[in-house]
Amino acid sequence: MDAFDQLQQEYSHCHRCPALVNSRTQVVFGSGNKHAKVLFIGEAPGASEDKAGIPFCGQSGKVLEQLLQSINLSRNDIFITNTLLCHPPSNRNPAPEEVANCSERLNRLIDIMRPKVIVTIGNFATQRLLGKTGITKIRGKVFPVELNGHSFQVVPVIHPANYLYNGRNPELLQQMKEDFQTIAGLIDTKRPQKALGEF
Repeated sequence: MDAFDQLQQEYSHCHRCPALVNSRTQVVFGSGNKHAKVLFIGEAPGASEDKAGIPFCGQSGKVLEQLLQSINLSRNDIFITNTLLCHPPSNRNPAPEEVANCSERLNRLIDIMRPKVIVTIGNFATQRLLGKTGITKIRGKVFPVELNGHSFQVVPVIHPANYLYNGRNPELLQQMKEDFQTIAGLIDTKRPQKALGEF
């Protein structure tokens, strides 16, 4: 068992947050390629994710998958986790102490994976990694970050749920596509663009 698997096992029955222990069905550690050089971090598992044990498996996940396809990536090429591993009651926002309780796990995951690029999805993940909020102002920008002597680049992106909740706004979709092209440029500047159809 490697360090990644040990971390996953350690947190499979985490009891640091009593309210989350009571509201969750299971711990949603993450999914994808544990050797990936691109790590996506969201907010917290929703009801669908809590039931399936897979982050971004609902409608937001479908949008994310098509955005990945637009830069010739799939979920098998990346790893996706969340700022919190457990589903908050009534889908409420994560509490500060819950983010703090899950902080060590996220730092250790980053240290084990040592990704080249971290994509923070929405405000909570962005604030956790960069200490910044206002996703619409900093989306698509590249921020160099260092953790435990390891340097990587952070790209905040708009949460796919925003696109769904805003009536599938084509202008918002275009912004999201542009941000993913930025991610593609950091991974492989020679990677060809792929057309993204309507969702």
